[in-house]
Amino acid sequence: MKKTIAFLLSLIMTLSLLTACSTQKEPNSPNKGGNTSDPSNLKIGLVLTGSANDGGWNQMAADAASTVAAKYGCTVNFSESVATTDIENTIRGYADAGYDIVFAHGAELFDASKQVSKDYPDTKFINSCAFSGQEPNLTGVDFGAYELGFLNGLACAYATEAKKVGVIIAVESDSMLTWVEGIKDAVKYVDESIEVVVVATGSFDDPIKAKQATDAMASKGCDVITQNADACGNGAVEECDTLGLVNVGAVGDQSAYGESCFLSVIQDAHQGIAAAIDEAINGTLKPGPVVMGANANVVYLTGYTGKYANLLTDEEKATLQSVWQQAHDGVDLHTLTK
Repeated sequence: MKKTIAFLLSLIMTLSLLTACSTQKEPNSPNKGGNTSDPSNLKIGLVLTGSANDGGWNQMAADAASTVAAKYGCTVNFSESVATTDIENTIRGYADAGYDIVFAHGAELFDASKQVSKDYPDTKFINSCAFSGQEPNLTGVDFGAYELGFLNGLACAYATEAKKVGVIIAVESDSMLTWVEGIKDAVKYVDESIEVVVVATGSFDDPIKAKQATDAMASKGCDVITQNADACGNGAVEECDTLGLVNVGAVGDQSAYGESCFLSVIQDAHQGIAAAIDEAINGTLKPGPVVMGANANVVYLTGYTGKYANLLTDEEKATLQSVWQQAHDGVDLHTLTK
């Protein structure tokens, strides 16, 4: 009965069928772990806690699913804006329906992935923003959270005149706290006297909360803001425009939301997810932790744009590029501050 309820929940929450293949399993048929000899027979489920049209983190995942579907002709379904209370049931619903690969997008889904994967040993589970996995069938993929934060922190440290940097996150997940750690280490690397103020909005999709957080940090003297909160974070860029603050984007290119965003550090989940699923389809993805950051061109810098495009000196811009290159070449950025 529990499995039936979970499956029904997944059907209700699955909002988009990207593409269908000619041969599909019956919903309650036992899953055999995928037929990689004919990828068009595979069924892949993607679970998102935000909107598939957020212009950033979740949309990258949805677009990656489209890329995989187009490449292999397989069935890919996704569930978006899944509430915290429904995460485990949604993941379980895909597994119970005979899906071969289930991709859970975000650190906040990892506990549910660990729990469900135990019950479906023949299904491949992948969880992004995770620093560990679980034998025999759960892979945790880290898209370079620390590298992302370090590059964000460098840009913020170079940009601030008040020596106060505001950092907005959605929740205090392992991945976001690792991003914050990278920011703090980079700021210290540039100038130990710079203060970092961190606020968690508690939301991935409410821009008003990010605007309120920006207002609060501006009142504390922060003149540079950076954010990692999906669609919620876009409100911070808009508010920086209103208040005359400088903004550094993260994850997606956030310059579209305001002239104050002069640089974004991209975390290209589209490329990382497509690569991870591709490896799962071809049988080369192993359970346990996997890192796909700057080394896999998942983390990179945009060009400089907006009203503050020339805020950094040529030397500072060169340092940012040099640090990215080191990460791309496999250098652990933690070592730069030792």
